[in-house]
Amino acid sequence: MPTIYVTEPTAINTALVKESLVDTPYSLVMGDTAYSYGPFPDCETILIRTGARIDASILDTFPNLASIIRVGTGLDNVDLEFCKAHNVAVFNAPGANAEAVADYVIATVFAVLRKLHVLEPRDVRSWNRFAFVGKNIASQIVGIVGFGHIGRILHDKLYGLGCRIFYVYDPYIKQGASLPKGVQLVSLEQLLQLSTVVSLHLPLTDETKYLINHKNVSLLQPSAVLVNASRGGIVEEAALLDALKKDQLTYIADTVENEPQVNEALLATPNAIITPHIASLTTEAEKAMVRVALENFLHNRPVQL
Repeated sequence: MPTIYVTEPTAINTALVKESLVDTPYSLVMGDTAYSYGPFPDCETILIRTGARIDASILDTFPNLASIIRVGTGLDNVDLEFCKAHNVAVFNAPGANAEAVADYVIATVFAVLRKLHVLEPRDVRSWNRFAFVGKNIASQIVGIVGFGHIGRILHDKLYGLGCRIFYVYDPYIKQGASLPKGVQLVSLEQLLQLSTVVSLHLPLTDETKYLINHKNVSLLQPSAVLVNASRGGIVEEAALLDALKKDQLTYIADTVENEPQVNEALLATPNAIITPHIASLTTEAEKAMVRVALENFLHNRPVQL
């Protein structure tokens, strides 16, 4: 009977995994991200989440590895070059968490626009109303960096809330392509200059590492809101900290460099909201990520390496 090694059984809905595999010959082996058990010469498939790392050393435990199933979208914890060189198929769940992440962006932007993130008990006790005059979300000019599943859903939700001007930077979209209402393709520099809310939705790669950096962070409007619900490392935190000290810029980060270790200076910054990688964590998204990843595996729809 073929087996699937589960690296993070406490972070993966194994009951749903078993349900998805009920009419298949597969059984599960519960393991950990350190691959403490084994080796497993007969196990060809590993089910992972964010905490597991996949590189050439995995062959020490799984010498006949053939497939990796990623419960989620991002693949920055998987050495894709190694997988390609060793014919290891990679399956993930693109788009399965898009609704949840878009909701997170809107929820946190709402909190900033209405200044809820700086509201303290003493402000309520003193009924300090006029210190918290906010802004309507419909008045915002929205910049979306990366216009895939999440970026497009975010656009649709914000359009429904009244936003009408959207600047998009995505080098994989060709000029002249059909785009949703209100969307204009621009350069990254133009997007940073023109937008009042900027949301990042792209994978962490060599190309996107420090996409927001010392050179371009100064282009952001002084009171802009920057949201990173993608991956730590897309934003150069040292550059961002400098900008946060100088301007009224607000930074919302669900992912940070060196996660799960968080830069203490970032945590101590009043105009930064840091959350522990929770943007995709809804009941619906958790189920969808397992279901889509396993469907892609069972129907042999791997990521194109």
